[in-house]
Amino acid sequence: METKRALTLKIMKLLLPAFVMALIAAQIVVGQNPTMTGDPYAPRGNPRSPDSKYMWVVKTGPSIAYQLITNSSNAVLATVPAYYPQPDPDNLKYAKAYGVFWNSVGTIVALDELNRRRSGELYFFAVQDGRAKQIRVGALIPRPPSAVETRLVVDPGWQSETKIRLRQSVRKRDGDFMDNFYLVDFTNPTRPKIEEAK
Repeated sequence: METKRALTLKIMKLLLPAFVMALIAAQIVVGQNPTMTGDPYAPRGNPRSPDSKYMWVVKTGPSIAYQLITNSSNAVLATVPAYYPQPDPDNLKYAKAYGVFWNSVGTIVALDELNRRRSGELYFFAVQDGRAKQIRVGALIPRPPSAVETRLVVDPGWQSETKIRLRQSVRKRDGDFMDNFYLVDFTNPTRPKIEEAK
C-alpha cells in the first residue's frame, strides 16, 4: 500500500506536464495581445473644424450635451443631448470620450459618442455659412431582423471628401454579435446615399 506522500508525489508528477503546458499557452496568448496603453476615455478625432471656424464642446450642466459653436463668437449652432445626460462622474467620463470627424473641407461633421454597450448616438451635420443642419443617416441603414441592439459608429472614418465608412455593431437575439459596414456618400447632403462596404 502506497503511503500518502508517495501517492501525492505520483499525482504531482502526472499533473506537472499539464500545468507547464498551461503556463506556456498563457504566455503565448498574453504575448500576442497588445499592451494596454493610452487613455480609453480620451477624445477621438478633432473637435475643431479644418478651417478652425467651428468646434464641438461638451456642456456639463445642468445636463450633459454636445454643442457646436463658432470659435469667433462662441455662438451655438447646434446642441444634442448626451445619451446619458445626468452630470455624474461616470457619465461625464464617457461624454468627454466623444469622437468628432470632419470631412477634409469642413462641410460635414460626424459626432460619435463613446460606444458603451451599443448605446450612444452618431450624429451628422452639414455646416455652411455659420449654420448647421442635422442629417439623419441612421434611418437609411437597415436594421437586421435578428437584431436586439444596433449601434452605428465611425469606423475608420472619411474615405474621401464626401464618403465616410461606418460600422453597424449588432447584438442578435441568440446572443451573438456581428458587424456590418457601410459607406455613406454626402455628395448631396440632403439625400445621402448608402452602400454596403467590407
